[in-house]
Amino acid sequence: MFNFLKKLFGKGKLAEQRLPTPEPTDAPPIKMLDLNIPDEALQDEARFAAYLQERLPFFGDLIRIDYDARAGSLTLHSRNGDAMTKFLSNALLALREKRGPARAQALLNYLNMTEAMNGGEELAKVLPVLKARDFVDVARQQMIRAVKDEPDPPQFVYLDEAEGLIKLFVVNGETSVSYVMSTALEDWGIDTRELAELAQGNLQTFLTKTGLHIAKRSRFQYVEVDGQFESSVAFLPNFWAQIQEQSGGAAPIAAFLSRDKVFFTHENDIEGLQLLELISADLSDVPYVISPDQYRWENGKWTLFNRVARLETISRH
Repeated sequence: MFNFLKKLFGKGKLAEQRLPTPEPTDAPPIKMLDLNIPDEALQDEARFAAYLQERLPFFGDLIRIDYDARAGSLTLHSRNGDAMTKFLSNALLALREKRGPARAQALLNYLNMTEAMNGGEELAKVLPVLKARDFVDVARQQMIRAVKDEPDPPQFVYLDEAEGLIKLFVVNGETSVSYVMSTALEDWGIDTRELAELAQGNLQTFLTKTGLHIAKRSRFQYVEVDGQFESSVAFLPNFWAQIQEQSGGAAPIAAFLSRDKVFFTHENDIEGLQLLELISADLSDVPYVISPDQYRWENGKWTLFNRVARLETISRH
């Protein structure tokens, strides 16, 4: 699928080259894909999408790119009828952090996700989940005690999300979920960032099926998905940007209490914040708690807003 990328860039080569200029001198110049993408093209999702829409089509097998501003995604259409959807938010963050050949390689990785992922049943079910930072240490110790003949079990695959919070990955089966471990990445032939990008796309697809509903209780609101993946809304920047817009620009404040309990208000709602702190403290000892603390969302990131005292020792599973 999308073999045009291999033809253009060459398999296994550092992506620093440009597409060849068309030979006819009297033809209008074609804007080429510069893998060393300029900073101005990375200012926001719309500019990044426009940059790629202008430069990618009509080379090799790719004939059209559709941009969905609401979902923050690009859908790449090939001449043979295949289509691949890619989400922009994680790619933008990764590209902005890199320069020169490193940025070129990051863009190439974004455009040419490994073919091992195409049609992979497990990879299509990978979703991101929010957990407390110490979950990994606790779970690892439990694994070591449970399997005494294997003192060095596989590592959990995760990314830091905010102070005390991480993004883990699970394979969402019909009757259970299983955590993605380092050995799975080796089998799939991808790295953590590629997995995160894939999981983000799967999350968007998952939410189109389950729906994402906002219910209101007193002065704060809470999220309803399916009773399992409510906390994964932490990874939806477009959702929180919309909440912020509806609050007149005030930053959302959220409590990710457990996988199915996510409450939020905004920073200017004094009464709502007081009620949010009360419910956070009240639920700080519920089973499978993520965190009773409250977090502030702004510019696509979560930061600790208010640390809530724990009522009892918390069980983190």
